[in-house]
Amino acid sequence: MTSTTTLERAVTAAIRAGFAWTVRRERPESWAEIARMTGVIMRTCGPGRGPATPVELVAALRRPLGTWLPGCGDDVRGLVVLDADDELTDATFEIGCDYTAEVLSGQDDPGARWLPDWRVHRGEQIEKAAFRTLLVGTDEEYTRGRRFITEHPAGALTELMLARDALDLPALVSYSEIPEERQWRGLWWPCPVCRWPMRVRGPLVRCDFPRHEAVYGAPDGGTAPRLSPVGAARRAPRSRPADGAVCVDESVWRYIVVPGVVEVRLHDRLAALPGVETTLYPRKDLHDIQVVGTGEGDGWEFTLDVKDYASASALARRLEERPIASGHLVLPRYRRDQVGELRRLLPETRIATEDQIHDRIRRRAARQGGAR
Repeated sequence: MTSTTTLERAVTAAIRAGFAWTVRRERPESWAEIARMTGVIMRTCGPGRGPATPVELVAALRRPLGTWLPGCGDDVRGLVVLDADDELTDATFEIGCDYTAEVLSGQDDPGARWLPDWRVHRGEQIEKAAFRTLLVGTDEEYTRGRRFITEHPAGALTELMLARDALDLPALVSYSEIPEERQWRGLWWPCPVCRWPMRVRGPLVRCDFPRHEAVYGAPDGGTAPRLSPVGAARRAPRSRPADGAVCVDESVWRYIVVPGVVEVRLHDRLAALPGVETTLYPRKDLHDIQVVGTGEGDGWEFTLDVKDYASASALARRLEERPIASGHLVLPRYRRDQVGELRRLLPETRIATEDQIHDRIRRRAARQGGAR
């Protein structure tokens, strides 16, 4: 059985190789990256097992990892890194951020100089870099700054600067022009959930985070640039001009904006309850949310840490390395199927979905006379 550390390194290597393959025409360094990741995979699989050349590795990335990578857990056994068009699959974007192990331990990592940050850095590293300026300010400034990034991941540069100045915030993260793959004839569309530019690919326009269920048919070429919802997709957003528009880096979007959407949404729902007082990111993110009862009787408090991982086992491993300080671990409603497994893996941790914890706090406030 492959050890956890070795498996994480192998999955990370597979995803890095997959990304490198998708940009091989623009980045000559991609070929060396794929070769290095082949070596990592070979050390994991052992002699005579698994892909032994870069060509074999790329071919393997089009198949489920469980068919060629030994020791895969249920969370990644079915993961296919490259789709039929040799692009990263949606599952790779979702699961890939759970696997950012160091693949070249004790060695220089040339890929770290050009791969996107979400492929080589953990979320906490990106958060620390993004909020370095805020950490020297007050708790209230930290909360305002962090919420600003979550609610303004893209938009017209002039409007973003005005909104930031209105909150008296310094420059926090870098914004750059909307990437070409997220434009259509000079227009772009924000995901209706996270507000980050959706990707335009063939006949579809979609958010890279599949749990946002934002998939639309691209305009048919007529004069009206309207999207058509596909399946259970949400109401289509309006197009916006790409000229003068900017967005945060993909790593900031994935590690700060995506989880931030859930944190802000839950905070605002709790803040609307009678008989409670809430704080978002108290003590500079010691907790994601703090809720204090204000009704009659003894005081009570809930402290919440929201975690959004595609893999329950990867989340459990991460929390064993770095336990949360909060009283409750909270999952987005779209991760409710992880509750049972996480309770088994983390028996000492109180775990609930965002809806479950909202109902629990609402009932507690009502018992204390905060709601009638």
